[in-house]
Amino acid sequence: MKSLLILTDFSEAAFRAAEYACGIAPLLQIERIILYHAYQSYVGGTEIPVMEDSHQLYLENMESLGLLHDRVKTLAGSAIEVDMVAKEAFLSDALNEYSRQEKVAAIVMGVSGKSGFEELLLGSTTSQILETSEAPVLVVPQDALVGRPVETIIFATDLKDVDRLSGDKLDEFLSAFKAKLYIVNVFPETEEKYSPETFEAITGLHRLLEKYDPTFGYISRDDIVEGILTYAAERQASMIMAVPKKHGAFSSLFHKSISKNLAYNSNVPLLFFPGFH
Repeated sequence: MKSLLILTDFSEAAFRAAEYACGIAPLLQIERIILYHAYQSYVGGTEIPVMEDSHQLYLENMESLGLLHDRVKTLAGSAIEVDMVAKEAFLSDALNEYSRQEKVAAIVMGVSGKSGFEELLLGSTTSQILETSEAPVLVVPQDALVGRPVETIIFATDLKDVDRLSGDKLDEFLSAFKAKLYIVNVFPETEEKYSPETFEAITGLHRLLEKYDPTFGYISRDDIVEGILTYAAERQASMIMAVPKKHGAFSSLFHKSISKNLAYNSNVPLLFFPGFH
């Protein structure tokens, strides 16, 4: 059963992500939405660590998930099953095994600079998830337009990630959305634009994505994120796609200060595809 895994801390930012996920679920032929909340009974940050009642925490979290379930089920409709999972675990550690087990098509995360969810999504947890997730990760800004058709997609790449890309996962989403595709090569101003390696990578992308008739573009500037957002805004993009890396331009894309800039200034969801490590 094909599923979307929606991470939640019960904030409105998380619910916005769930709203958006419900809107695209039929396109992706999703049969099941899983509302997932990870919690810890150990509370650090004080002189004396505190252990809370694990069973009581579980019951409280399941109650909160039940309230969220009712809201999401109304949006998802009768054709999509909505399940709830509360798990005592470190979030990034638990996701891959669970995603494989439940046939998760994508992990969905909300983002806002104005709520407690900021600590979860803009801190080290997000970096860990983007670097280690075996499933695509969809990050939804709180200002994302719910119900807006995905008509234009920007695939931002430095072309060094092409041989790491899972073509099947990318094809699954591009086929579902049937959107106009722009492939934009981003690189610092100091790098050579037309190296032999660049031509080879562009040729590889043409072969991989030729059936989508993509338009190729280039961004040459040191502020990579600003360049991507400007390029996306000029083309009225519905979504930005990328492949996060441990090192390089996209490892810094979710550095806390840059992520705040994205959260406050973009209403475009970001879909990150896993690479081969």
